Amino acid sequence: MTRIGVILGSGLSGFTKELDKPDVIYSELGGIHKKSVIEGRIGGKTVFLFTGRNHFYETYSRDKVFRNVNIAKDLNIEFLIITNAAGGINPLYNVSDLMLIKTYINLFQRRLIKKDICAIDFGLLQWAKDIAIRNSIKAYEGCYYGSTGPTYETQSEINYLKRIRVDAVGMSTIPDIQRAQELGMKTLGISCITNKLFSGFSVKVTHDEVIDAGNKAYIRFSKYLKHLINDY
Repeated sequence: MTRIGVILGSGLSGFTKELDKPDVIYSELGGIHKKSVIEGRIGGKTVFLFTGRNHFYETYSRDKVFRNVNIAKDLNIEFLIITNAAGGINPLYNVSDLMLIKTYINLFQRRLIKKDICAIDFGLLQWAKDIAIRNSIKAYEGCYYGSTGPTYETQSEINYLKRIRVDAVGMSTIPDIQRAQELGMKTLGISCITNKLFSGFSVKVTHDEVIDAGNKAYIRFSKYLKHLINDY
């Protein structure tokens, strides 16, 4: 029986209420986010939802940063959907838009994964794009810039990211994608745009605003995830 995992980014943990017969099989306190793994069913399939993650800026421990993915491997998960809250660099993006990660710039390089690898599964990416089209869900595809954090981007950094054609920026996901590929799991990365990063003037972003934007994106996000799970 196919086992599917979903790592839920900031503001996206509401998806846990979509599970039938949910059962918390792991929980951990400490760090910025409370972390848990919840097993349940969606559309007759076994699904494991991961809430919270250990970010690179919280710890230099590989075991902690990779904990969600390592647990996913132990649970024999075959397909792992890795989501995040991201700042939108592309001027076409609006808050609550979704972006499939087509490529990325990895600032975690060699600090966690010794061999830098491009872990994007382009067959899965095309499949995910087709599902979005069939179900009239707007999902962009673009370049994700993985920053070590923990601070949000400065005006100069935003200008630079625009020049090198980055579409969205965040502080996670790339280590998860690369570790999952190392362990032989199929992966798909999805960013939820929770704030727009403008060049030319300063905009202060708070974590609470990111969480609120994730909540506003919930309807589109949850609809898309359920279609992906049901179709896999």
